[in-house]
Amino acid sequence: MTKAAVVPLLLALAASSAAAAPLTPEPIAASAAEPIYGVWNRDGHQQRLEFFDCDGKLCARGVLPPPPPGQQPMLILRHAARIEPNRWKGDLFNPENGKIYIGIITLDSPTRLTLTGCLIAFLCQSESWTKVSGEPAPSHKAPTQRRRITNP
Repeated sequence: MTKAAVVPLLLALAASSAAAAPLTPEPIAASAAEPIYGVWNRDGHQQRLEFFDCDGKLCARGVLPPPPPGQQPMLILRHAARIEPNRWKGDLFNPENGKIYIGIITLDSPTRLTLTGCLIAFLCQSESWTKVSGEPAPSHKAPTQRRRITNP
């Protein structure tokens, strides 16, 4: 297995999110005390994730590239639990192949994090992400699909 296959998520964020149905839980209001919450840019790429609280766990959805019109952002990190201070472990979803990988997120500083994806414990690949400054505060509510209103 090649290293590129270990964390296809990192490459798949650039792919269309139309390949899979989005799963977006209703997040709990983010606390300003958690520096992990907000929008992060993958170093050297035009890919962004928004990290937010979802039912007391850490989740992230792809916000750049934007989803196709009428679709919600893809949930990429699902219900990561804090395993130690500034470190979470959860499921990384790859929208390109529909597979789920082990994800470890380490908050290195208030403006830097490392996202590590693993097929198994020793087949891992890591990438650095930088917090986007000047971005609006992270959303406190999952986006909802538009509904067509019809008159009776």
